[in-house]
Amino acid sequence: MSEAAGVMRSQSGFISEAGKKDYGPLEFTGKLAGGLRLDLRRRLPLYASDWTDAFKPDNFQKSLSSILYLFIAALAPAITFGSRFLDGTNGQFGVLEMIVSTALSGVLFSTFSGQPLSILGATGPFLAYTLVVYDLAVGADIEFMPFYLWVCMWCSLFTILVAVFDLCALMKHVTMFSEDDIFAGLISLIFIIDGVRPIIENFAEKKMSLNNAMFEALLFIYTFGLATYLSHFRRTPWMLRPIRNLMANFAVTIALVTASALAALYSSDTNLRMLSVDADFSPNLVLSDGSKRPWIVNPMGIDRDFPAWGIAYAILPAIGFAVLGYLDQNLTSVIVNRPSNGLEKPPGYHLDLFVRGALTLPACAVLGLPLSVASTVPSITHVISLTTYEVKQLPQGERKVPTKVVEQRATNFLIHVLIGCALFLAPVLKFLPRAVLQGVFFYMGIASLTGNNLFDRLFLWLIWDASKYPQYHYIQKLPIRRVHLYTFVQVICLAILYGLKAIKETSVVFPFFMASLAIIRKAMRWMFTEEELQQLDAHPAEDQDDEAPSQFRFVTGPWS
Repeated sequence: MSEAAGVMRSQSGFISEAGKKDYGPLEFTGKLAGGLRLDLRRRLPLYASDWTDAFKPDNFQKSLSSILYLFIAALAPAITFGSRFLDGTNGQFGVLEMIVSTALSGVLFSTFSGQPLSILGATGPFLAYTLVVYDLAVGADIEFMPFYLWVCMWCSLFTILVAVFDLCALMKHVTMFSEDDIFAGLISLIFIIDGVRPIIENFAEKKMSLNNAMFEALLFIYTFGLATYLSHFRRTPWMLRPIRNLMANFAVTIALVTASALAALYSSDTNLRMLSVDADFSPNLVLSDGSKRPWIVNPMGIDRDFPAWGIAYAILPAIGFAVLGYLDQNLTSVIVNRPSNGLEKPPGYHLDLFVRGALTLPACAVLGLPLSVASTVPSITHVISLTTYEVKQLPQGERKVPTKVVEQRATNFLIHVLIGCALFLAPVLKFLPRAVLQGVFFYMGIASLTGNNLFDRLFLWLIWDASKYPQYHYIQKLPIRRVHLYTFVQVICLAILYGLKAIKETSVVFPFFMASLAIIRKAMRWMFTEEELQQLDAHPAEDQDDEAPSQFRFVTGPWS
């Protein structure tokens, strides 16, 4: 037996060849850097195969399609969030810096992390909190860039300490209540709303004609609709099976290219908003003398001296950033590593956080870049794009079962290399309409809703005939009013989270409320019995007592 083959997954931990039980990935070891060292022990034997598995003959097409799709899927939010950073920070950094951050962070993370299927990038919560840091700097009358550097460096220190002291083990107290339902639902909601909002706002914008607004809306609908249809194409009777698989694997790429070609045909008659990236490869911030700031941020001030007290002042927002980064990174990792995804290689929670704290955070701080973190929607999409599913037909519906996942780090690495190369492809990228990218953004949000229990249970609110309910395991064992009550509590938490993020005055407490979801879940013991919580707050794939029919999930999303 090879050394790599001796590492096996287990719910409670990992079993070595000698049969000796090891600490699980989310257990306290009681030793300094104990969890980090165990993560290295688990992942190092697999490091070579992490680079070669993507290029095996039976994996190559799926790997290639994943690279092309995720390149666009990760570039779209980088551009979208970059424009939001530009507006929210009054030009301190923008699209170019966000693309550099995504590319650099992704290359570092994919090379050294414990779970290379996680995709790093911008997230709505990090955008909101960065704007909080900017407001703190403005309120204190100090330069933002040096202040931001110190915030990131303090955050780097706190993140490393969390990894060294095994604090990722606290994630074992996070259940599906917050992990898969509320947190993943929040990120999906951000992608959906941020995808469709600019299209709706076009009709209220005085500078844009009605014809242009309508055409952008049609491009948005075309991109989303074609990507959704083609992703299901392998399940149709049309053409030969290899062609159907090819079109399904490249669904988003086909939709994006054809939508851009359609826009080009009518470019002379319309004034579409196209992708805009500066070609001079210089930071966005203009200094008082009219020059662009240098790439390396001076920690003691750029335009004026930075006060020493500002270094200590930066600790306060750094704590919030560290809490938010801890939750974003680990919740995404937990979702990626959940048993229902069918992964075989072990995770590395402490290693992931250490790589982010020791490498990606300092790099972004010194270069003055927005922070990138494991982004839930692209990460889920990455896993799905590398997974081969078998759809089992059952009397109550369909059950989608993963049969193989191409687990490796080459696709993640090449995705972010391509994102970096996008900076040099400005003449080509200028032909990408923003409406098409918004369609990809919206598609990712809708696709990531597949399998989210909160939204599965929300759809039950629309079914008034109890005989028509899908046969979820909790439907079979609990009164429907108890299921609806549990869903209602989650909806309230999701609404509060989104409100805290969206409202500028309250966004500073957003990460702390997210952290409190685990406490809220424990407090629900006063509202529900242990049996009810066990049924409602467990992955079907983890429910060992249920019969197979109660473990299926309807295939409601674009992926199949």
